[in-house]
This record gives sequence, structure tokens and C-alpha cells, in this order.
Amino acid sequence: LGVMPTNGPEAVDEWLQVTALDPETAVELGDRPTVPLREAATRHLDITRVTPELLRFVQKQSGSAELAKLLRPGNKIELQQWLYGRQAMDVIAEYPFKAPWDEWKDLLGRLRPRLYSISSSPKTNPREVQLTVSVVRYEFEGRSRAGVCSSFLADHSKGVDIPIFVQRNEHFRPPAPETDMIMVGPGTGIAPFRGFLHDRREAGHTGRNWLFFGGQRSEADYLYRDEIESMHADGFLTELGLAFSRDQRQKIYVQDRMREHGAQVWKWLQNGAHFYVCGDAGRMAKDVDAALREVVQAHGRLDRDAAAAYVEQMAADKRYVRDVY
Repeated sequence: LGVMPTNGPEAVDEWLQVTALDPETAVELGDRPTVPLREAATRHLDITRVTPELLRFVQKQSGSAELAKLLRPGNKIELQQWLYGRQAMDVIAEYPFKAPWDEWKDLLGRLRPRLYSISSSPKTNPREVQLTVSVVRYEFEGRSRAGVCSSFLADHSKGVDIPIFVQRNEHFRPPAPETDMIMVGPGTGIAPFRGFLHDRREAGHTGRNWLFFGGQRSEADYLYRDEIESMHADGFLTELGLAFSRDQRQKIYVQDRMREHGAQVWKWLQNGAHFYVCGDAGRMAKDVDAALREVVQAHGRLDRDAAAAYVEQMAADKRYVRDVY
């Protein structure tokens, strides 16, 4: 589901303060009527994202030697480390300058919708769409920071008409009724699989279902606990692999649970099971992919190349599908 957020009033106020721009400046946005800058910054402009264009603009305006050094091609890692946690307001505040709106207007991109996996099924409730959203909040050098859309939904969406749209995903959907499915979705990656399970139950699918789920701590991060355990107890969720990394001294992740049950995972795959992954692309999805290849190699008694070919054929056959971000 695509959700169109607005920037929070605190973020807009801070951005206007650090840029020293007049909030009443008339702003033309191409296909839209002219509006005051405050409204444009709230509803239409991406004011928090740090882009290469913004960094070059700030460096040019401020004349910062430090920022110029960070922007050199050989300093990409240092730049990434420096940018961690920073929003545009932090960069501008660190290297203050004043520039007229005419120099800003072509620099700022449009505020874009955010895409969330739908965590419900229209077969269960055709008039309602449910999302599973983790609200991003953190402190950066004593200043509160938040994710644009997650904080909008949490703090500013009550009583507001929110523009939404459905983004089709042709291949990320439950398999045929009799086909088994293995789902790996820690954290909010559980979202589509909750929808899959609701959909399959309502439709009377007979294929087996296996969920690998986890987070840091079961007490705080076991999303939909009652629902998941009820499905497992009555047998609809055939197998459940839980991995809460901080609940014990040794960190355990979903890919570790996959390896522990590798022989059974391989049997399911040989039986035609579809394998789904949803969640963090940066680390989790890569680790799960590596674990899948290890399971296929070890329990299929294949060499590394043959195991890779098996997994790649699964992907080509749309039996191995990922929704990662």
C-alpha cells in the first residue's frame, strides 16, 4: 500500500529555522497552485533527506573544507559514517549559510509516498487494509529525529484524509492452494505473511505453512503473538521457528533457525514449497540467502555451484521471492 505522508510541524519549523527562509514565500510547484513555503515544506517537499546535491550545495555555500574532504570520491565510507543518523537539517545547521529561495527551489525533491506491505487479507475484511509499521524515532546529538511516514501515521494521521494507493506485486503472493510455503519475515517483515496466512485460511488452502519470525526481545518484539501461536496450536501454521536475538547470551537469528532445521527445510523444498523473504535488504535478506544456499548444499548433497544453480532456478520459477527494503 502506498501512503502519502506530510512532514511533521516540528521538522518543518526546524527546517525553516536552519535555512532562514521566509515561510510566507510564494512557491510554485509545477502542476500545483502557488502556496506559501511552509505549506509546500509540509505537504510537497522532501526536506529531511540528505542527497548528494544537497551536500554539494551546502559545501559550496558554506565553503567548508571538512565537507569538501568528505565529498571526495575516495572517502565514501567516511561520508556514510558521518551521514549516519543525520537529516538535512543537521547538515545545514552544522555548516550554516543563507541562500535565497531561488537557489533552493531546484534542489529539493518532491515528498514521495512510502510503500508498506499489506498485513491483512481482503477475504477477511474487504473494507479494511491493515499495515504493520515500526515508528522510527531516535536522538541525534540531543535533537529528536523521526521517520517521515511512520511518525506521520503515529502522530499526525488521526482525523486526516490520507492519500493511498495499491501497488501491485505480481509475484509476491501466496502459492497455489495445495502448495507448501516457507516464510522468513523478522520484525515488520511479518506483515505480508500475516496477510498470506489470513488469505489461505479463508480460502481453505491445504498447503502447509512454515514461518520463521523474530526480533530482538520476545517481550517487546513478538508482533501478533496471540494470533501466531493460535495458528500454530491449531495446526494451520504447521511449523514455527522463532529467533529473538537478545533473549539469551548467544545471539540467534532467523537464518540460524533455518540451518538448525535444514534437513526439514530441504524436504519441503523438494516437495515444491515456495520460499518467501520480507524485511531488511541490507543484512537479513543477504544472510537468509546465504543460509538457504548452505541448506540446499548440505542437505541436497550438492557442490557449491550446483546449490547456487538450484536456488537460482527456484527464483526463475518464482518459488523464491523476496520483498526487501
